[in-house]
Amino acid sequence: MPHKEEEISEFTPDLYPPFPEDVPTVELQSISLLKILEGDTVERDRVYEACVDRGFFYLELNGSETGETILRGADQIASTGERVFKLPLEEKMRYKMVKTLFGYKFAGATVTDKSGTPDTAEFFNVGKNDIIVPDDRMVRPWPSAILDVKPLFDAYMKSAHSVGMTVLAIIADKLGVEFSEFTSRHRIEEPSGDHVRITRGPPRDTEEMPEIQTPSHTDFGTITILMNWLGGLQVWSESSRKAQLNGLEPDVPGEWLWVKPKKGCAIINLGDAAVRFTNGVVCSGRHRVIPSPGAQGRWPRYSIVYFVRPEDKCLMKSLKGNGIPESREDEDEGLTATEWIYRKSVALGNRFDN
Repeated sequence: MPHKEEEISEFTPDLYPPFPEDVPTVELQSISLLKILEGDTVERDRVYEACVDRGFFYLELNGSETGETILRGADQIASTGERVFKLPLEEKMRYKMVKTLFGYKFAGATVTDKSGTPDTAEFFNVGKNDIIVPDDRMVRPWPSAILDVKPLFDAYMKSAHSVGMTVLAIIADKLGVEFSEFTSRHRIEEPSGDHVRITRGPPRDTEEMPEIQTPSHTDFGTITILMNWLGGLQVWSESSRKAQLNGLEPDVPGEWLWVKPKKGCAIINLGDAAVRFTNGVVCSGRHRVIPSPGAQGRWPRYSIVYFVRPEDKCLMKSLKGNGIPESREDEDEGLTATEWIYRKSVALGNRFDN
């Protein structure tokens, strides 16, 4: 890790040490976005299998315009994030998340366990609906570092959103659901919780089991597209389909397995909304983030995530299709996506009012 911040950027993937070979890792399928977009039936089958099995897979981005936009954009957005995180804390707190999913989350704003241990990561959520519209229609203030590259975020969000919709199209086809049932719930121009999250996790303090940067959880939304360069993401060894989604710990025996970063690939995972819409057919995998293993742990960990989430007014009800089991109405059926996601976020330990 460089000693003088002014001499070199924190975010310098070319200088990162390799991921260690002596830690337990998960085996995930690597699936080509180009082949999916070309209609390759075998590749599309593999997407569905991964969604039903664990809910995680690698997506190879090279070769398609959409994928290349994400690859290039992730590096540029991470560099933008570094400039934001270097702002004085007083300045960053002007954009603090207060009863909203968007803006700045300072380290310690979330608890990582039932005893209230604070998390160690900071992140900045850039809301989709303020980026893809003209400046005069934006409703929140944003740092100049973000506004200066607004077209970058716009292109990235539209590309990542289209990837999420491509995955949903495959799920819809396999389950006998009209794709319009998904598209009508995820229209990019409609208000929703979609955003780009730029995260900075601090370097590891000791060689012992490190502090938790993001606690054990399943994602609230429908599809998550993650770009990262250092290790840190871990998934639970069991799919944990009966997970208590409001709890911080897995509910079945197992162990935490590392997800090795893979050059040229995004990591795709499904969220709780996808489980809700398919009545449990697909899996929302439980995961967490800790500092990177081995020598990688001496570097701050940056990641870029795009969350595809249902429109704010969408009712969280299971869809109808030949491959979707009949559902019985429960207390969440009448909730809008806004209410549903907010409840889950608070249950995870997010504190929006401090």
